[in-house]
Amino acid sequence: MKASMSEKHRTKALDEVSSFLFVVPYLVFFIAFALIPLVLCLTLAFCQWDGANEIEWIGLQNFKLLFGALGTGQIAKEFWEAILHTLLFVAIETPLLIILPFAVALLIHKCKRAGNFFMGAFYFPSILSVATVCIIWYFMFDTNAGILNNLFGQNIPWLTQQPYAWISLFILSSWWGIGGNMVLYLAGLSNVPKDCLEAAALDGAGPWRSLISITIPCMRHTMIYVLMMTTLSSFNVFGQPEILTAGGPDSSTTVAMMEIYNTAFGGSKFGRACAMSLLLAIIMVAFTITSYRLQTKGDEL
Repeated sequence: MKASMSEKHRTKALDEVSSFLFVVPYLVFFIAFALIPLVLCLTLAFCQWDGANEIEWIGLQNFKLLFGALGTGQIAKEFWEAILHTLLFVAIETPLLIILPFAVALLIHKCKRAGNFFMGAFYFPSILSVATVCIIWYFMFDTNAGILNNLFGQNIPWLTQQPYAWISLFILSSWWGIGGNMVLYLAGLSNVPKDCLEAAALDGAGPWRSLISITIPCMRHTMIYVLMMTTLSSFNVFGQPEILTAGGPDSSTTVAMMEIYNTAFGGSKFGRACAMSLLLAIIMVAFTITSYRLQTKGDEL
């Protein structure tokens, strides 16, 4: 009896050790690439550091600069303009990446024969890097030698004038991002109860009524998850305006992540850049909490 009990304890201990060993790689990467950078960012936000000299504690001065409290309004103006540009991108691109992938997913879900082909065609851009996507669309948008202008016989300054620069970024980002959300929607559509759709059809409900009354409510959690993740990824936009427009024309497409990057590595103001990152993170957390409450509100009713 004692031997069997000790054997059980040994087996349990081995299971616990093996389970911990599976978690160790994730913990190492989490500590090295998430926890330590977060602590450093929180610390440097209250310091002044150029990357070469000693770190100097300056308290809230970085935040006062960003709110224009020390009389240097240009710094605050540039940062909050970049925030507004980011909010503009989020406000337009997020609905596009919610509605367009859903429409594509519905069509592919209905198209049985060629569904796999179109799914692969729409998903393919999402596996490309942002640099590759920007190079492809640069040759599409270039004013003098661009494919679009030559194709339609126009001379549209896609990358050098507004509102064409923003339109270019929205087209590029939509083409690049449709595939990922489309796959999530297809997974959600496969879980919609077919018997409910068949019962609705027998009761005389058309495709539109079935979509509004059955399909969308059944996909509520999928849609809110897509909304939350798309919003956060839109806040983190960097590569598209950095490579395609370089923040131009006249800094009109300079977004928050570009301003943070330029402050840190262009101006060697790492403490100020960390303060900017914290303010941007607070805005993103607010959107995340709002999305989470929207997700759980229906479950509480």
